[in-house]
Amino acid sequence: MRLHKSKLGSLRLKIALHVVFIALQIGSIALRSGGAQAQPNLNGRITLDVVVTDAAGKPVSSLQSRDFRIFEDGAERQIATFAGPDLHARAQNAPTQMIIVIDSLNNGFTEMGFMRQGLVRFLRENDGRLGQPTTIAQLTPSGMKILSQPSRDGNALANIVNGLGATVKPRGLDVLELSLNALVALATRETGVPGRKQLVWLGPGWATPLPPQGAFTKADVRDQRTYYAVAVQIAKLLRAARIVLYGGYSGGEYYRRDYLKPVKKLSDVDARALALNVLAIKSGGRGELPQTNRDSVVADMLDNFAAEANTFYSLSFDPPKHAANEYHEIRVAVNGAGLTARTIIGYYSEPENPSPEPAVRATAPEQSPSADEHTVRKFVTVAELIASLDALKGQSDAVAAREIEHLQLTERLSSAKFASLSSLMPGEKSKAALTALVDSSVFLMPPANEIPALAAPDLVAQRRIVSLAVNYLGQVVPKLPNFFARRTTVRFEGLQTVAKNGAAPQDHPPLRRANEETVTVLYRDGKEVVGNGRDKADARQTELVTRGIFGPVLSTVVVDASHGDMKWSHWETGPNGAMAVFAYNVSEAQSHYQVSSAALLNTSGSTAGFITAYHGEIGIDPASGTILRLALQADLAPGPPLDRADIMVEYGAVEIGSKDYICPLRSVSFSSEGSPAKNGGPAGTRYATRLNDVVFDNYHVFRSDMRIVPE
Repeated sequence: MRLHKSKLGSLRLKIALHVVFIALQIGSIALRSGGAQAQPNLNGRITLDVVVTDAAGKPVSSLQSRDFRIFEDGAERQIATFAGPDLHARAQNAPTQMIIVIDSLNNGFTEMGFMRQGLVRFLRENDGRLGQPTTIAQLTPSGMKILSQPSRDGNALANIVNGLGATVKPRGLDVLELSLNALVALATRETGVPGRKQLVWLGPGWATPLPPQGAFTKADVRDQRTYYAVAVQIAKLLRAARIVLYGGYSGGEYYRRDYLKPVKKLSDVDARALALNVLAIKSGGRGELPQTNRDSVVADMLDNFAAEANTFYSLSFDPPKHAANEYHEIRVAVNGAGLTARTIIGYYSEPENPSPEPAVRATAPEQSPSADEHTVRKFVTVAELIASLDALKGQSDAVAAREIEHLQLTERLSSAKFASLSSLMPGEKSKAALTALVDSSVFLMPPANEIPALAAPDLVAQRRIVSLAVNYLGQVVPKLPNFFARRTTVRFEGLQTVAKNGAAPQDHPPLRRANEETVTVLYRDGKEVVGNGRDKADARQTELVTRGIFGPVLSTVVVDASHGDMKWSHWETGPNGAMAVFAYNVSEAQSHYQVSSAALLNTSGSTAGFITAYHGEIGIDPASGTILRLALQADLAPGPPLDRADIMVEYGAVEIGSKDYICPLRSVSFSSEGSPAKNGGPAGTRYATRLNDVVFDNYHVFRSDMRIVPE
């Protein structure tokens, strides 16, 4: 079910944004004239509040200016001013304030009970003596209510919290509209107030609409314009008010890739980019918080936030002159093993002489910033895809291909169903379009009706399954015979040029078949050899090449994951029954996954590689430990030169020399990279999205008297 906002809701949001925009300009003038300590100057020097944490997540307070580096749009900027935690501690005229919002709209009664108890527990710690001025606010059906003035008297604030009663949410209330308006109202209130603020929003935050399930309607375009305006103005307002936001439950991996990307133009925005956890991370705060299932969780969480209140650094730099309302990405690097720096991920430049103007100035989503082809996607489930393909019966190959190119799956289509549907296509163009569509879904969850209704195994059973998988890698894979197989690779490519004022692609353009290649792959003594040498380092730089499918990628991921974070995820239907799926995260420090890009050239002119963090899933046969499926997604910073390098491999039984072995059957590799465009202007970027669809078959034993002949 897709969430819809009423026309009245959209109108209210637009009105609120217009008011906020004017308030922001007034706030900017006040900041320039008032000279508040470390306050950002929106028209000149950029000031960043930075929190640095160690590997355990604890704030670090002993760093110096020489330990930091600031990058704006990838270019290093000289640090103009620096202030550490010791200076902030002495500046008592503008200490960091904590504003705690009790969200009565987006929390259930049980969560509210734990929330109040945990908040009271936090406020009464240290005999009620708080380390920073704290304000209590409550989001109610009538809007945001400020329940106290800033105070260090935790006992007095606890009494206020204890006096709060239950809140009943009226039917039909537009919670999204009310929540976002409350956020901008609270931020507007703090604009111009000296000092840094920690805005702690207790709870998961608000639900956001899903993308349209069909072609964009006029209402969808209006809504997208509203979401774009909201995203831009909230980012401006939080920076102007010097607010760092904390809130939102850990919502999975989605915002780490898609929704943390910069909102530079209308088509970049998805309403889910307005989720609380996404806004929190973009502000330099934290958005991966534990669910409120007991009061101690809330108290511990608030203690962690309070530890960051005055343990932060203020760094500034002087940017070059920018055009108004351009988005500029920010990254702060810090020296020291295991240290992580958090600050805003970007900012919108302001005009030199700001004046109120309409908040919505973006182009419609169907208008592309370049001459490259771009399509408006229609999101479909697996069932809807099957129905759509059935409706195409009797159409020509070209017509069917065009229709399929406009589709985007929201669920993973299984290989078995893919093979069945592909056989029904009228020609090669439609088959290629279907392949690109299906391959784009391999990192999604399967449909709910394809997930076995089984209880999750207990911890002992989980450990047993993982132990079997480790044994499989250590005992079975090394004993594979020497064999050769046919590898058929169909390559797809989509290109898009983005000019200077559009530093990221609108959307991935249609993936079109580029070429097909069949080679013989030899697996000998645990190593892969390609008959015609196509996988050597001097392969054409414009092509996507994936290595290690026959074993190294498995051992690399399992070893890395064992030193990282690996946990139970869910059951899926495998080739022989239920398949156990475990999720994993591997940090860059623990990673052995190397990616390379033609946009990264070393001095010899060849592609340069680098190690990256990554995450994904491993599908395991719970009875034997056989690894049946592997998904790996690189955690790369958004934007050029490389912002995607993902691999999926499916394994299954094949007969080699009259015996059955588990070997790769299918793999999908994705990459997306940007490089300077020849005709994109001085700052133009050419984005290339590449996909490899690979099938392995014709397995045979390799004998010493055989030799591989290029095909």
